Amino acid sequence: MKTAVRTALLAGCTLLAGCGGNVVFQEDAMVPGGTWNRSWKPQFTFDVNDTLAERNIFLDLRHTGDYPFSNIYLFTTLDGPAGRLYTDTVECVLADPQGRWYGKGAGFIFSDRVKAHVLYRMNNRFPRAGRYTLTLEQAMRTDDLPGIIDAGISVEKATVRR
Repeated sequence: MKTAVRTALLAGCTLLAGCGGNVVFQEDAMVPGGTWNRSWKPQFTFDVNDTLAERNIFLDLRHTGDYPFSNIYLFTTLDGPAGRLYTDTVECVLADPQGRWYGKGAGFIFSDRVKAHVLYRMNNRFPRAGRYTLTLEQAMRTDDLPGIIDAGISVEKATVRR
């Protein structure tokens, strides 16, 4: 019995240690009151030192089953060290056509990791070293989006594909 418990603990620790190895930056911002008002625009600031390394950028969302839509549109603005702004509109699909949430859930809360398709494509290189700020803005046709708990970003080292 003790051997089985030790083996399970060792396997769990190994999995947890392996999950975070590629993360360069990760931050979430809690949505005030669980309703994303159009005026709330979370910003995430991170430093880039290596312009040759490829990175993957993910948009991270947590929502409840009360979120009334199957998707969310976001305006994203990336402000780089040279003061140049890159703006994009991203659709994040959260549910299938039958209304089943794609995100992993625990009870009534679902987490979605969204791979954005234009500005945040896989294996992206940053053009300059320095400080970058990514701003998210909800772009739905309603001022208040209930059921969104938090929004964030993750920047990870791209895995080498050979």
